[in-house]
Amino acid sequence: MNFALLLALCAIASVSSNPYKGYKLYEVKIKSGHEVQLLIQLQRHQPGVDFWGLDRLGPKRLLVPPNVQNLTQTYFSHYRLNYTVRSADFGKTYDARQDFDSHLEDQSFLNSYYTYEEINDYLMQVATENFEWIRIRIIGWSVEGRPIRAITINPKKKDTIVVDAGMHAREWITVSTALFLIKKLVEDGDQYRFLHEYKWVIVPLVNPDGYIYSMNTDRYWRKNRRRLNDKCHGVDLNRNFGYAWEAGAELFSKECSPAFRGAAPFSEPETRALRSVLDSNDEAKLYISLHSFGGYFIFPWSHNTAAVQNAARLRQVGVGAARAVWHYSRHEYKVGSSAEVLRYQATGTSIDYAYSIGIELPFVMEIVEHNYSDFHPPTAAIDQIVKESFIGVKELVYAMKNTMKPKDTGRKDQRQNKYL
Repeated sequence: MNFALLLALCAIASVSSNPYKGYKLYEVKIKSGHEVQLLIQLQRHQPGVDFWGLDRLGPKRLLVPPNVQNLTQTYFSHYRLNYTVRSADFGKTYDARQDFDSHLEDQSFLNSYYTYEEINDYLMQVATENFEWIRIRIIGWSVEGRPIRAITINPKKKDTIVVDAGMHAREWITVSTALFLIKKLVEDGDQYRFLHEYKWVIVPLVNPDGYIYSMNTDRYWRKNRRRLNDKCHGVDLNRNFGYAWEAGAELFSKECSPAFRGAAPFSEPETRALRSVLDSNDEAKLYISLHSFGGYFIFPWSHNTAAVQNAARLRQVGVGAARAVWHYSRHEYKVGSSAEVLRYQATGTSIDYAYSIGIELPFVMEIVEHNYSDFHPPTAAIDQIVKESFIGVKELVYAMKNTMKPKDTGRKDQRQNKYL
C-alpha cells in the first residue's frame, strides 16, 4: 500500500465555528530515531495534521482532522507505531478552554493572558514612567499592519542581550514570560544588579496578528496571518529566517502545513522586524528566543548535525541554566543542539540566523509545560511558570558572564548564505 500517495490525496479539514470539531489527539510513543522519521514522512505528505512536539524524543502528539483519521491509524498500524487516543473529540476540549479567565477583576500577566492592546499599554506605561533609562520603538509592522514593538532597557550600555517571544501565535506563555522579565528588570534592579550590566532589547510579541487570531478565533493557531490561497493562511516565522532557509524545501514548502516556511527567506515583515534588531545590535552577546512547550535549552545548529565552533561553551551556559531551574523547581531542562536533543532538523530558524551573524550564544528556551502537555497552561499556573522561566533566563546571563573571555574581540560574522 502506498500510504504517502493516499495521505497526499486527502483534503484539509474545513474550518467551522469550532475549528477542531471531530478532531482526535493521538499520542505516539517513540522508541527510536527511525520512528521519528516515520512521523516526519507522515508530516511531509499530510500537511493538515498538526504535530505537537514531533521534534522531541518521548511521546509525540498529533492533532488529526476527521477526514484522515482512518488513514492515520492505518499508517500507525502498518509501521507498528504504538499509539493511544488522548482525546476522541478534541473539539469538546477546545470549547471547554475558550474562557481564559477574562472575568478576573484584578488581572495581571501573572494570572491572565494579556491581549495585544494590554501588552502595548503596559510597554508604554513602563517606558513613560522610566523614560531616563527605557526606550520603546516600533521595529516593524505585521502582515495586517499592526506595529511590532521592542523595549530597550539600559540603552547606554554596550554589551547587549536580545530576547523575543510570541513568534508562534499559540505560545501565549512565552509572552507572559517576556513581560515578567521586563517587570523584574524594572522593579527589582537592586536585587539583580548584574543583569543591569547589559543593554536589554526585548520584543515581547513578534507575531501580533497570529496572537490575536489565536485568542479570538483559533486557539491553536501557530503561524502569522499571511493570505496564501483560498484555503491556506500563514507562514511559520521560525522557518522564514534567511540562513539555511533553502534546506527546508521538502519538508516545509507546503502552504497548508503548520510549519510552512514562506515563499522566500525573510518574506514576512515580522521576521524582517526581528532581523533588524539582531543586525543592529553589534554588541549582542546572548540571544534568547522564548518558545513552548517542552523543557529545552537548544542551541545551533538547527538545520544540520554539525557542531558549531563554540559548542562546548554553549553547552556549559545551557547546563548552568538548566541546573538552576532544577534546584528551583525540580523541573528538568535538556540541553543541546537541535540534532542532539530533538533528533530533528529545522531550517530557517532565528537561532541559526543569529549565530550566522556572529551572536555567539543564541538559545531557544522551550518553556517546560508543567505536565499539562499543551500550549496553554491554565491561568492558575502562569505565576509559577513565568517565575521559573525567569530563573532560566537569569542563569543564562549569569553563566554567560562566568564563561566570557577576558577580552572579547567582538562579533564575527559567520554568514555563508546568499539570502542574508
